[in-house]
Formats: sequence, C-alpha cells, structure tokens
Amino acid sequence: MSSYLVIQSTSIALQEMLKQHYAAEPNFAVDTSSDDAITFKNPTESVKNSSHKLSFWLYQVTENEFVKNNPPLRLNGDDQQLRETPLALNLYYLVTPVTGDELMDHLLLGKTMQAFYDNAIIPLRSAGNNVSEELHLTLCRLSLEELTRIWEALKEPYRLSVCYQVRVTRIDAQRVRTQGRVKSKQDSYRATPEGLLS
Repeated sequence: MSSYLVIQSTSIALQEMLKQHYAAEPNFAVDTSSDDAITFKNPTESVKNSSHKLSFWLYQVTENEFVKNNPPLRLNGDDQQLRETPLALNLYYLVTPVTGDELMDHLLLGKTMQAFYDNAIIPLRSAGNNVSEELHLTLCRLSLEELTRIWEALKEPYRLSVCYQVRVTRIDAQRVRTQGRVKSKQDSYRATPEGLLS
C-alpha cells in the first residue's frame, strides 16, 4: 500500500529503469545520456526540444475493478479500527520515440519494448515516500483506431507509438471507521401477532 505519491514514484521508477537499460549497452546508436532524454511531456511538446528522445506520457488513469471490493484493512490488529480499502489504479502510458529520425525511432522503440518485456514485474519501494508496490507492465492491445483517437485529441498527425498499462498502484485511504461487537440485544415479541387479534 502507498501514499498519494505512488503515481509520481511509479513514473520515476520506470524512467530510471529505462535509463539503466539504455546505459547497459554502450554502443547504443541513440544518445540517451542527457537527463531529459526521457520526458513525461506529451509527444506534441516533446518534439519541440531536440534533447528529448522518448516521450513517456501518462495519458490515462483508471480504477482497477478487480481489487476494488477487497475487505477493509484492520489497523494494528485491532478488529474495531478499519481503514477503507485502498484506491487501486491502472496507469496508461503512451510511449513515443521522438529522435527526429524514423529509423532511430524504430531502434529506440525496440530497445524500450525489450526493457519493458525484461522488467514486466517491478518492485517499487520508497520508505521515505511511504510507497510499497509490485508493478505489472503489459503492452496494451490498442487498435490503430484507438491510437489514432489519442493523436486526434493531441491535434497532431499520428506518430509511431505504443501503449503500456501499469497495474496495480494503490493509494491508501485516509478514512477510518470504528466498528464494535454487539454487547447486548433486546428482543420484543408478542405472544399473539397483532394481525391475528382482529
């Protein structure tokens, strides 16, 4: 479970993983050594800066319905103090190479997809930010039409891009409720039901 910083921490962790993967191949043809080679800006903004090589844009966040109905969490083993179920989220990133050269775009996209495939499960731990998750990366099966709609929303012509889903990031609820055991009860029954007296 994690604090509200988990979305930011997820993006940074994926960015760092990509940087390490690129750096592990010293003869990689695309220069990704600059600090802003991987940017979180959308592709439209990314192409305006020549130092940007990959747009890693968080474009959609949805609730994960599969863990939505998990039971509340007991606080410190106390049956009476319950914290509401964390908000479970799926994050969607549009990954777009923006090197300015089509063949280099192909090369960078291939390397990026290899990195995500090799690191499909990423433990995310940051005690200082109260973040502890296990991220699962999957390549989204978006049709060309669905991808085109994203680019239409950006008001840009379509560029080579893929979508990745990251699940599950959880944001702890602040809401705590108290429940207690039934200590006494009082029943009130009539010997004869009222309806039978008439």
